[in-house]
Amino acid sequence: MATALPRARLLVAGPLGALDAVRAGLLRLFLGRSGGFGRVLIRQPALRVGLFGSAAMLVALLLTWSMPLWLLAVSPLLLGVPHLVADVRYLVLQPGYHRRLWLALPVALGLLGAALGFGMRAGLAATAATLLLSRAPAERTRLHNGLRRLGGLLLVLALAALGWRSDWYFLDLGMAHAHNFIAVLFLSLWLSQLPPPVAAPPPSRILSCGLPLVLFLGICTLLATGLLSARPTALTAFSGSESLDLDGVCWVLAPYLAPELATRVVLLFAFAQAVHYTIWLRLVPDVTRERPTPRSFRASFAALRRDLGSPLLILAALVMLGLLVYGLFDLAAARDRYFRIALFHGHLELCALALWWIEGLPASLSRR
Repeated sequence: MATALPRARLLVAGPLGALDAVRAGLLRLFLGRSGGFGRVLIRQPALRVGLFGSAAMLVALLLTWSMPLWLLAVSPLLLGVPHLVADVRYLVLQPGYHRRLWLALPVALGLLGAALGFGMRAGLAATAATLLLSRAPAERTRLHNGLRRLGGLLLVLALAALGWRSDWYFLDLGMAHAHNFIAVLFLSLWLSQLPPPVAAPPPSRILSCGLPLVLFLGICTLLATGLLSARPTALTAFSGSESLDLDGVCWVLAPYLAPELATRVVLLFAFAQAVHYTIWLRLVPDVTRERPTPRSFRASFAALRRDLGSPLLILAALVMLGLLVYGLFDLAAARDRYFRIALFHGHLELCALALWWIEGLPASLSRR
């Protein structure tokens, strides 16, 4: 194993070095043609999030219009495992919460229960444990801290009562939809810690001050109301597959709804899921790194290995590769296996929100 790890690093270093050389050439070309705006873009993470986030919304909309069923079938296998890694990296490992064993172990037990099929029952238990075991800041009064903790617990109890009355099915289904939108909330919280772009022209300020959020909410509204839809032929993909065709996806994501309304829900989910992946894989890294300028590919890989450790990184790569190979033979079954692996991560995001509600953003995420 000791010799295998250096060999794996050498196999990765060569392609990353080639990508860095291409990146450097494109960067020089971009800076030469864009003038002052390009230099401001390199130095301002908030501006990059505004620009790339807006472009990502439009690309997600294009894919939702042109191939929504393919987007739902393939993107979890291509981007699902990397985005799970990002979830764990930015919500647990970078802030160092895994070192607080009295908090990490009960929450991990609840998340394990969620992954084993107990869903929101275990997820809400993990969230309640987070609210009870988190450390309130000393600068707040005891009454203020107590009210925050009580408010969070009352919300958990209300959700648990709702789940109990509905046999938990609709609460689990609601969590599947809601977690795509929770990613937008995380990005907004991180962006709130960044200073606004300085020495930037007015269009740059507009880009960094909410254009991605406005686009996201606007497109979601248009999809939900049916004013935007997919190409009719795009909705006939996977015809004959009970789990991948439109009827099968509607039954999973929007059961008991009329066909037209169910189709709207499916398209909204496809769009929001694509944005969800973009946030965790492209935008969150931009606002949480120590330096405002982008890293090279080699530096990014080194930072990822430092945060996760080589064994966990190799395990994630093997799981992703296995799912991709499995998907070549049975796409529906491979996607189902991925979702079973990923059951924990929406509940992890709820726990992170609960922790931040009590403690505030960790210092490592609000450093700028």
